[in-house]
Amino acid sequence: MSAKSDALEAAVTDYIEARTAIDATPGARTRALADRAFARLAALATPRIRYFTRAYGLADVADDAAQVCAIALHRAAERYDPARARFTTYMNWQLRAELQALRHRLHGDQRCAGRRHVTATLSLDALHEDGADDWLVDPAAEAATEQGAADNLAALVADRLVGDWAARRRAGLSRGAGGDGKRIAVRVAAEKALVRHHLMVIEAADRLRESDRHIVRRALADMIRHAAGRKTH
Repeated sequence: MSAKSDALEAAVTDYIEARTAIDATPGARTRALADRAFARLAALATPRIRYFTRAYGLADVADDAAQVCAIALHRAAERYDPARARFTTYMNWQLRAELQALRHRLHGDQRCAGRRHVTATLSLDALHEDGADDWLVDPAAEAATEQGAADNLAALVADRLVGDWAARRRAGLSRGAGGDGKRIAVRVAAEKALVRHHLMVIEAADRLRESDRHIVRRALADMIRHAAGRKTH
């Protein structure tokens, strides 16, 4: 997570603690502390509020947008459950919902015929300048990308190993069957599909028929032997 998201997380935690203190010891001092905590939270959220205000085409009514965003921010803090998501997730959804509702009140249903609404297009530089670019970051993207790359690499390696094995298998059958190419091609294609399917999940071979299990195990042993031979060269 970015430093800005971490700062928001800390600020909303402080606000929740200050708000809880009002229930325990009500008074002017605890209310003032809660107000200051919310003001710090709102200040940290300002770049995001500016971004969403422009993105929804409401820059000309920025004061109204700021008011509904303050309501959204307060609601997000009230409903925040750190066990379910980061605070930025709660806040972004609440901000968008309030601004969408404000735009609807001011401009009507944008889907109606004869009406058109142009939403501001912001550059990445503008997002970075306003400090609003960090909300675009998907925290799971890096891990998902790495996993996808690993899966794709594994698939490519599997295709190469099975392809090389199938070529050796075809050559061996051709020498032993007297060159019946069509029948050999059909047989090798079936075995290739079988081996490729079970290459990544070797334990699945235990549920195969004995003849298929023999093909898979023999193919894997052949791949390992040839792969080890390449490493020694």
